[in-house]
Amino acid sequence: MSRSVLLAAACTFAIACAQEAAPPEQDASMAGESAAPAPAAPTDRAGIAMSAAPAAIGAAATIMEIGETGEMTELRAGTNGWQCVVDISPQLEGDTPVCLDPIWQQWVDAYMKHETPQTTGIGVSYMLQGGKTASNTDPYAEAPAEGESWIADGPHLMLIAPDPAMFEGITTDPASGGPYVMWKGTPYAHLMVPVTMK
Repeated sequence: MSRSVLLAAACTFAIACAQEAAPPEQDASMAGESAAPAPAAPTDRAGIAMSAAPAAIGAAATIMEIGETGEMTELRAGTNGWQCVVDISPQLEGDTPVCLDPIWQQWVDAYMKHETPQTTGIGVSYMLQGGKTASNTDPYAEAPAEGESWIADGPHLMLIAPDPAMFEGITTDPASGGPYVMWKGTPYAHLMVPVTMK
């Protein structure tokens, strides 16, 4: 199977999981009820973390939180190998939860240590609440360059691959309206894939 076919298959499967696991729409005609699902309460740290991924993944994931000094603290043990982090970007206002499969967990560990990730397969992570990034070229930028704005992404999933060449030919423009490569040319290059929630 070619790299492009494998990547397309992984992307299609991950998007399908995100769409199928979205909460069903409620009947807005019911008294006292809203058509939109209620957001997680600010004090429900596990709920915030789980909201990053399809419900079937978040419900059985290990819940983690990043401490003030950058260390990861386990809030709840899981059973499916996934980790959902309450706030992957604590420097921003509001929570930016993410759920990571085991391959992405290794990637994040390497990133936090400023090391090169040893990616062994296609990795999938979810940020169904969206997120913001300071730069699409500098993985460690803490704020946008002068005159630039934060890159704001809506609900999306992210893919990593052992060979960055799998992402060749894909735009690096976050405003393209479709998948784009973030941090191309660095050890942390990955594919950002917007998803539409039902």
